[in-house]
Amino acid sequence: MSENKKKKRRGRSLRVIKKWIKRLIVLAVLVIAALFGAKAYIQNQAANTEPAQSYDQTQVMRGAMTETVYGTGTTSARNQPNLLAEADGTLTDLRVSVGDPVKKGDILAVMTNDDIDDTITDLEFALWDLDATITDTRSGSKIYKIEAPIAGRVMAIYGRAGDDALAVFRREGALAIISTDERMRVELTAKEGQLGLVLDEKVTVIGDHIYAEGTVVELTRQGTQAVITIMEEELPVNKDFDGDGRADMIMGTICEVRNADGEVVGEGELMPNKPMAVSSFGGTITYVDALLGEEVSRGERLFRLEDSPLTLTIEDLRLQREAAAKELRTAVEQRENLIIVAPCDGTVASIDVAEGDEITSGTLIGSILEGEDMNLTIAVDELDVVEVEIGQPVSITIDALSSLAISGEVYKIAPVGTSSGGVTTYDVELTFDAAGTGVRSGMNATGEIQVAAADNVLYVPVEALMTMNNKTYVMVADGGTTTLADAAKGANAGSQRGNRSMPGGMGSMGGNMPAMGERPAGMMPDAADREDAAQKDENILAKAKTLASEAIGAVRGWLYEGVETTSAQNVTGSLVEVSVGMQNDDYAEIVSGLNEGDVVLYTAVEASNNSIFSMMGSMMGGRR
Repeated sequence: MSENKKKKRRGRSLRVIKKWIKRLIVLAVLVIAALFGAKAYIQNQAANTEPAQSYDQTQVMRGAMTETVYGTGTTSARNQPNLLAEADGTLTDLRVSVGDPVKKGDILAVMTNDDIDDTITDLEFALWDLDATITDTRSGSKIYKIEAPIAGRVMAIYGRAGDDALAVFRREGALAIISTDERMRVELTAKEGQLGLVLDEKVTVIGDHIYAEGTVVELTRQGTQAVITIMEEELPVNKDFDGDGRADMIMGTICEVRNADGEVVGEGELMPNKPMAVSSFGGTITYVDALLGEEVSRGERLFRLEDSPLTLTIEDLRLQREAAAKELRTAVEQRENLIIVAPCDGTVASIDVAEGDEITSGTLIGSILEGEDMNLTIAVDELDVVEVEIGQPVSITIDALSSLAISGEVYKIAPVGTSSGGVTTYDVELTFDAAGTGVRSGMNATGEIQVAAADNVLYVPVEALMTMNNKTYVMVADGGTTTLADAAKGANAGSQRGNRSMPGGMGSMGGNMPAMGERPAGMMPDAADREDAAQKDENILAKAKTLASEAIGAVRGWLYEGVETTSAQNVTGSLVEVSVGMQNDDYAEIVSGLNEGDVVLYTAVEASNNSIFSMMGSMMGGRR
């Protein structure tokens, strides 16, 4: 290489070095200026503000303490019985809506089933025929009689001499009608709104050939249906109004009902108050002994019939009648089940059907909300559920009603848990009275179960507890020389060491650890060399970190020269081993080791004026 080229290369190298020296000088000037500015700022802040603390202290307190278990869920009604259809049919009359108040026994819906009605009619006719056959077979005579089944007043007579008794019975449903209490009644249904009547109210019943006083004895369907009983016993039931020589029936007359002010509240058909139908079997009516309006006694003859005896035996007839009667009872029960009534007092919570629906037995019609008792089901962790017991007090808060606090208790604990993501929880059912609170089913809520409580116990903040080697300590301000910062580090290091272990445990090596610099048996030379090199690198790095920390400490000391600081670094005391009882989110019970009034020290969040060093420590010492 020529001498000129060498000179040019050296010249370029000198220019690059000079340029970097200038940059480093500028950077050093800026850093020095920044440090002096920072020192001036810190001195000024220290003169005008109280020094920030990085630790807290408190006295050991005495008082009542509770331990609780939390959980969230949604509220639900405690008692909400479902309404299930008990027969097949078509829903023709749905009388309630969601939110309607109902009383036990109120009719909620009505279904129809023509097949059931036809079955009942056929079975009734079969029973009447069998009764006639049995009576004729027993008597062995062509002449037999129909007697009054109960004492009362004859209100209607349908059969006349010469009529076929069975045909009259099938057409009218009875040969005669007897009122067992000798009174009449009128049933009213409001066309719109309510009738405006109250129980025991006196009203007037007016119709053809009748003008009588009555009393309201029943009110149903929220006052839209009423039953009026006519109190007068002597009614014109045996009068000949049309002049044909026979007494005329007033049963079936359409009457209007007026209140005390003379206003018409409704109209209805005049019927016997407690009717009893007189049934019949086959035969021709030869004589009618009953008179319209006449009082009769039980067993008194009403009609005389004539027919020829049948040839079936009494036993066969009896068996046939028992089978027919059983089928009739079943069919009647099915027809009664077509009417759906409220099983309890409450409020209609849901309706799951509509008019016109074809319903099968077991179909859900809706539900009734009974009372205002509510439930809240929460999931409790397996570590906490062992402390939960039925009957423990509960505090419940509702998200939508944040200012409301409700008391309840543990009602039920699920015996089997649910596992998800390695965590097992158990459903715990809480119960509470929601009367007057505005709580509704389906609201989000939090339940806090008090699993333990004690009075007159010592307690400290949970942040004051430190664990080292499976023992619990508290730092007490008693003049000791241990710094709070070192104690906190020892607690953390201890917990970390407790989690670290060599495979098989340290004891498995029998204490025969190789001496420093001695190569363990069986280790390959190249592996040992690599380990020595790695150890040297770690030593160098550790020394570098130490020098960096010392440098940062020196700079920090210079910056805070003359500034009084109170931190965990220079707060001293003594570590005291304690026994801990119940513990909640805020406090821990101290069973032994401390006395009331002892001052406890514990680390708080570091002051903001230390933030300047966190970045420097991260840059020079690595992540902590």
